[in-house]
Amino acid sequence: MPYFGDRIKKARLLAGLSQEGLANAISQLFDKKKISRTAITQWESNKTNGIEASNLLKATKVLNVNPDWLLFGYGSMRPFDLGGMTLKTDRVPLLNNKEAAHPKEPFKEVLAEVGLDESLAEIAEPYSFALIINDHSMAPVFTPHDLVLIDPSIKPHPGDYDAAKLTNEKSVVFRKYRPASHFLTNQFKLIPVNDDWEEMILTEQNSEVIGTLIEHRCKRRIDKSK
Repeated sequence: MPYFGDRIKKARLLAGLSQEGLANAISQLFDKKKISRTAITQWESNKTNGIEASNLLKATKVLNVNPDWLLFGYGSMRPFDLGGMTLKTDRVPLLNNKEAAHPKEPFKEVLAEVGLDESLAEIAEPYSFALIINDHSMAPVFTPHDLVLIDPSIKPHPGDYDAAKLTNEKSVVFRKYRPASHFLTNQFKLIPVNDDWEEMILTEQNSEVIGTLIEHRCKRRIDKSK
């Protein structure tokens, strides 16, 4: 199934839920932010532009499906059902942007878990986590609903993609890291790929690099005109 809408409809029907039933179940999770049946209809019609990543991840919990499968069509439908493959079942938590600001503290809201293959499990350190891209600041390299795996043990180097927290913010941003200059060692830049977004010049006093990208998972871009 190449499209997100087809996969979520299949999972909903297998769960025995109507569109309204799925909307109600999602609305009861975590922050209890209400979602409408119309939104579910739009999802199943593959009209997913602007959908909040947190709602998509709540759907994986309600429907008991693998986030990679629902978002991208990768792997098996059910969480960590490896179907006889000889992969390790190591996994990392999939966090919202607020929880990711404090990856070494006990999590209040783990949206789901993401499996790691054997090679990645060997290098990922404790406290590694996954995030869902939720804006267009890093397009076209990273687009909304892409999944990124972050390792807090890796110190940033020029050109790395990093999750960072600003002192006056309660959530993290995802940008490219670059030192501000060779002379100001305590300053660095967080640079968007998208030229429509502004770069940030920060210091170690008003910000903190949370971790560095170790894997990027994204949907296959399909040209529907062909």
